[in-house]
Amino acid sequence: MYLFLVRHFNDIDHITPIAWKMKTDGYPVAVYCMNPRYDIANDYRLEFLKSQGVVVDYLHPVYQQGGSLYRFLQRLMNKGYCGKPNVWAIWAHNRRRASISSKISEHLDWIAGKFAYKFMRKFYYHTGWARSILEQTDAKVVCFDYVMPRLYVVDAFLKAAKEMSVPTLSLPHGIQLYTNEVTKPKSTDTRRFTKFNRFDFIVAPNQLRKEILIQSGVAGAKIHVLGSARYCGEWLEQNKKIVPKVMENNGSSSGKLKVVLMSSKPQCSMDVVRLMDTVGILADLEEIEACVKPHTRTGGNKDIFDDIHLPNVSHVLTAELCEWSDVMLVVGSSVITEALMRGKPALYLKYLHTNTTLPEEMGACWTIHNEIELKDALLSLNADKTQVPYDEKNIVKFISEIVNGGAASRDVLGDYEKFIVGCTSNTQP
Repeated sequence: MYLFLVRHFNDIDHITPIAWKMKTDGYPVAVYCMNPRYDIANDYRLEFLKSQGVVVDYLHPVYQQGGSLYRFLQRLMNKGYCGKPNVWAIWAHNRRRASISSKISEHLDWIAGKFAYKFMRKFYYHTGWARSILEQTDAKVVCFDYVMPRLYVVDAFLKAAKEMSVPTLSLPHGIQLYTNEVTKPKSTDTRRFTKFNRFDFIVAPNQLRKEILIQSGVAGAKIHVLGSARYCGEWLEQNKKIVPKVMENNGSSSGKLKVVLMSSKPQCSMDVVRLMDTVGILADLEEIEACVKPHTRTGGNKDIFDDIHLPNVSHVLTAELCEWSDVMLVVGSSVITEALMRGKPALYLKYLHTNTTLPEEMGACWTIHNEIELKDALLSLNADKTQVPYDEKNIVKFISEIVNGGAASRDVLGDYEKFIVGCTSNTQP
């Protein structure tokens, strides 16, 4: 069995295409969620994998242990923590009227579930437990995303896999687009080395990511550039067939230019004040129909979008937004890749952060330096959506580098499959 251990929306986005490809080609694949808070039942990608015959489930309930204490803690975790969204966030941001006692009850359940999970991690989900799972599944390879070994049960699996000589892989959960050295406070060489060094193999989507990891002290022989599974053409076409549709059901008969602002994480050197000013500009432009989607890892900063004058489309999947829109506004989001592959104008709002990016350096986007340029660009596109100030050849070069890992004719998913299968010999393919 080829095991994929996932935890969040983002890594599932990038790992699903690989699991799908391997299952399609007849390899036994299982995807287990390490995060008891993630709602796998409402994840369309995991449901798709299940429909294709992939084993998909929470890791902990499937491989539970005996004993009355364990069963009690398991019930606590299931009630308040497992498979549910963040209850604290619901309490903080819920617009519905609910009783105080109901909210308190939900929060207490969540606290109990969190305590139970921490206790079980320490006393039950240890190396021996992980080893038994590897033995039961006859694991050939264990694939993670770019996750810190100290999180969830990653450390236990890394130790067990090492004891059993089962290769461990770290697969991308995004694309490296930032070219400056420090994009956020946690971006340090020490942190990157700690995150990646214990894995046997690391897959980088592009050469830029590989160079950053090598600079951090990770051995270059471990790192292999294979492109982006999430944005390769094969998966974009498949994803288009299965992504749930929300925007088309709502309908848009305004005839206006449809614009989506994809916000980056505020912690990535974002100018939040100017971001809010930009939202106001978009709301005031009568010629366009605009909406905003906060980054899926905005975290505790999500409240900045509570009182804006634009529709907050956090509930709509990025893939659908990219298809629905006429124009995508991006800062550091990798969705610029899909926008360019779909032939959509991509406006890069450089003035909203202090970072530098590959698309701007490669001339593969419309770089906007201030709010006046943004307004003028949108009015221009409203008149003619085909007129953009960047060349098609630059887009081709960008896609070759970002999606295909520098090899224009690469079979991205095929190469991922070959690499993962090749790792079973515990030698570098």
